Amino acid sequence: MSTQAIEKEELKEILKQLKSRKDIARVTDQAKEVLRRVDPKTLSLAEQELLSEGFTQEELRHLCDIHLELLGGELEKGPAVEEYAIQILKAEHKIVLQNLDRLEQAIRRIDGAEGFEEVKDSLEELKGISELLVETESHHKREEEALFSRLEKHGVTGPPRIMRMEHDELRVRKKALRDLAQKPKALKFEELKARLKETGGCTVSTLREHIFKEDNILYPTAMKTLSKTEWKDVKQQFDEMGYCSFTPR
Repeated sequence: MSTQAIEKEELKEILKQLKSRKDIARVTDQAKEVLRRVDPKTLSLAEQELLSEGFTQEELRHLCDIHLELLGGELEKGPAVEEYAIQILKAEHKIVLQNLDRLEQAIRRIDGAEGFEEVKDSLEELKGISELLVETESHHKREEEALFSRLEKHGVTGPPRIMRMEHDELRVRKKALRDLAQKPKALKFEELKARLKETGGCTVSTLREHIFKEDNILYPTAMKTLSKTEWKDVKQQFDEMGYCSFTPR
């Protein structure tokens, strides 16, 4: 059995034990040791096999969250990414993360106010941020049609499937946030604050985690999987599909 196959089996067994949450301290230490040796592609293959063995997408997503929590700052960043498509996607991620910070701050100011008149500027800022987040649909579409589809042709199906599922969830939340931002006075101020904390808070936490998983798991897997010719095709498809208004040029 190859080293990759052995690591894959070790990781699958660890993920199963993490799911059961039995003897979590011992399993956590074991997981950290194995994860230091496992590359992103091996992780992806293990996730795919777990799906085929009966794990649900929700269970696997939960395991992925535990994996990220275990790793913390230990994830290997690797060499600088040269491929045009990944550079663009990561640059867009950086701008989205900046706006998630602004969103958190705006929601905090609104939550601490007594009425609409106190937070006119924050409500206007909220409107712009929510429109930018909805516009990230272009980013998700490029990922799904140009990148995920090629990974799936190579047999890497687990991570793209989970990312698509999260795209669907995020799409609903971002549109709900935009609806609140566009017509804030359709609600009483206290109700608006509660809805913003719930919808905005979920959007911030889910999208941050989603970006972290793509930057540190899915993109490195793509880098190890796609050929130079395929990356040229991805770039061409990106150019044909178009970009976000905030995409760095």
